[in-house]
Amino acid sequence: MNYRIAMVLFFIFYTPALCGQNKPFTFVPAEQPLSLYKALAYDIVPGGGHIYTGHYEYAAVFATLKISGVYAMYYYYNYWHYRGSLYRSAKKANAAIDPEHDLQFKDPEGGYKTVEEFRQAYDRAAHYFTLSVAANVAIYVTSWLMTLYHVQQINEERQPAYIGFAAHVLLDADAYGTVYAGYTVKW
Repeated sequence: MNYRIAMVLFFIFYTPALCGQNKPFTFVPAEQPLSLYKALAYDIVPGGGHIYTGHYEYAAVFATLKISGVYAMYYYYNYWHYRGSLYRSAKKANAAIDPEHDLQFKDPEGGYKTVEEFRQAYDRAAHYFTLSVAANVAIYVTSWLMTLYHVQQINEERQPAYIGFAAHVLLDADAYGTVYAGYTVKW
């Protein structure tokens, strides 16, 4: 008998014994799966969903991003209202003093600006606020998607498992006399 065939047959017949499978099928109990709804609800708090899933690095990153994002929204909202009050004051003063000419008013941030330039600064502040809101939405959606992924990954690992053994052996030879062995194991 060719030694290759002997090794293949040894592998086929003794692999189940080497794997320690004395019983044909056994049931392995699993831990309780994580609740997806709880994880997403906890994720409203900065880093909460990632702490719930046990991913503390992600919790630190997303907590920092969420807190920074909320601060950016607060800052640019106030800046938008501040620029709006400057624009309305300059417009009202220009209409009261000389409505036919564009007067320049002192900008508290430095220099002098016309009413149109105050309006442009007001619009720019509105854009900053809008971008900060969009960035916060992107941060929260990314955090929720990462939490969803981690919960699904953990729940897949916590599925109850049936450990068993079933094998299908296929031996074949080609025209040159080479023997191919196929071995399928199902657990």
